[in-house]
Amino acid sequence: MITDAQQETPQQKDSTFDWVTLPGLIAHTNNQVSESQLRWWLRSKSTNGLAKCVRLRGRKMYFNKQLFNAWFEKEVV
Repeated sequence: MITDAQQETPQQKDSTFDWVTLPGLIAHTNNQVSESQLRWWLRSKSTNGLAKCVRLRGRKMYFNKQLFNAWFEKEVV
């Protein structure tokens, strides 16, 4: 018999944390983007649009994986 505590709700089953640190973002890209590339893009994040993907909490910088993917796929002319 399954109790209420053992049943998973859709929110619990699908919940993932979309914010990762720099090493996590590199791993998310399957090491196709290097740390030096990311740091270069971060230098001009306010003009290249990357700022909306980044959050600072204390001394840690977090990146939203979904927003980063959208930013990366955006065509720059």
